[in-house]
Amino acid sequence: MHIDKELLEKYFKGRCTAAEAAAVEAYLLQEATPEMDAYLLEAWEQTSQTPIIPIPAAAPQKVKPLYRRWYSGAAAVLLLIVGAGAWLWQSQHGLQVPALVQQWDTIYNNGRNIRLVSMPDGSRVWLNAYAAVAYSHDYNSQARDLWLKGEAYFEVAQVAGKPFRVHAGELVTTALGTAFNIATANHADSSIAVSLLSGKVSVSTAAFSYVLQPGEVLLYKKGALPAPATRFNTAATLDWKSGKLIFDNATLENAFAKLQSRYGQRIILEDNKLAKRKVSGSFTSNESLEQILTTLEYVYGFSYHLSGDSSAYVVEGK
Repeated sequence: MHIDKELLEKYFKGRCTAAEAAAVEAYLLQEATPEMDAYLLEAWEQTSQTPIIPIPAAAPQKVKPLYRRWYSGAAAVLLLIVGAGAWLWQSQHGLQVPALVQQWDTIYNNGRNIRLVSMPDGSRVWLNAYAAVAYSHDYNSQARDLWLKGEAYFEVAQVAGKPFRVHAGELVTTALGTAFNIATANHADSSIAVSLLSGKVSVSTAAFSYVLQPGEVLLYKKGALPAPATRFNTAATLDWKSGKLIFDNATLENAFAKLQSRYGQRIILEDNKLAKRKVSGSFTSNESLEQILTTLEYVYGFSYHLSGDSSAYVVEGK
């Protein structure tokens, strides 16, 4: 039976026939579920403009039972669908729903300071500004899976037989013992960047798999096969960990994407002629977004202003 968005939606709303539900449950237990990943990612994208409610910095936020392949911020959309749908199916048919509903923790970094998260297996995750990571309560039982939105740096503890996987959209990065950085919002075309500092990682989707070597970065854009990995500037990639903001021959559109991610403020580039202009420079993290934009404005010949509703900075050519 073909698994698609419509069938998944029927399942989570408890409207499947017995045969359809059995097919979906068998599918969900597979290692690769690209249709489910796409379904959940679409739900996340529909709510990406919804502000995240701050939580106390001392403890992760407890999230109600949720399907195992979930993205940290999307609970607001499908929490009731998944929880109620699984419960409805179970109550209507007197069946268990194995592995579909689990307890989750979601940890948000709601400010511009770096947040360090120590995982139960000894791995450590540094969350950049406005990033979030989610994991289930069975983390480290058989595997170690995290779901990331934003940018984070990972130092992975070696645990035999328990692969460490980071899910970013449909991209999965698998490591054994290594250090790497993933950024989901630093490029204007929404490419995900996986940069390997040490060790070895496999970066994959349902369509491809690539093994990175230390010093390599892979850029992945949804729906397209990635170009070969290239070398990266460590200082520019990990600038956020050292309290800096570094542009190393970046295009202006990517510089603005990085600023958006770092400051949690939209920047709209109105003049496409400026998009590919190259930018290099270094700033400190205590400089305001306005200070950085003013400096770039002077050097690279554009103007900017706050939108009428104050929701974004608008950049135009002079």
